[in-house]
Amino acid sequence: MNLFGDLFGDTTLKPQKPHDRPLLRPLVKDHAASYILQEKMLSFSGEDFCVRDIHGDTVMQIDGANVNVGGWVLDKLGFKDSSGHKFCSVERRILATTTCYDIYVEGECVAKIDREMFSLAPEYKFFYEGDANPFPDFKAEGSFSTRSYSFKNGFGQTIARSSRGEEIVKDVDQYTIEVAAGVDAAAIIACAVVIDEDHDEEDAKRERES
Repeated sequence: MNLFGDLFGDTTLKPQKPHDRPLLRPLVKDHAASYILQEKMLSFSGEDFCVRDIHGDTVMQIDGANVNVGGWVLDKLGFKDSSGHKFCSVERRILATTTCYDIYVEGECVAKIDREMFSLAPEYKFFYEGDANPFPDFKAEGSFSTRSYSFKNGFGQTIARSSRGEEIVKDVDQYTIEVAAGVDAAAIIACAVVIDEDHDEEDAKRERES
């Protein structure tokens, strides 16, 4: 059974022309690729992840931190490559009307992730900064409550998809991320982490209010 096909229609991954400035160039492949995004069991922040390829090799690590800035708690995620080099940080914007994260490379804001406020169904939009494109470079849509969703470019082509695996250990999430050829896998994974954090917060809020 093609679960994604059943949920979203045509989800055949469409090869893309690589972006000029991907977040992590070694993860831009000339073929479709799959990754496992797993939350670390022993995490002080609750926002630490490990990313492995289909061979089980670690290709990325994500270290979360909660930084207090003038009384505001700021989520800040450090993305490291397989050698442990930090290649970008993903930081929650303090003053924003909806979920918004900025992505920095060596102090320069190179991209952002926004949750759409006015759509009937939730959407997350990814923008590369400085590419003269006022529209999202891609967006995520689907069933965020079950963490099964797809990423589509501006032409509606499916470029990646994500599904959550079974929770073997309580509150330790694991996702399978499938990415088309030419796609900036690190950007897709950054979105998946933001979506996980955003909906974990919503789930926790519902539990407190119930």
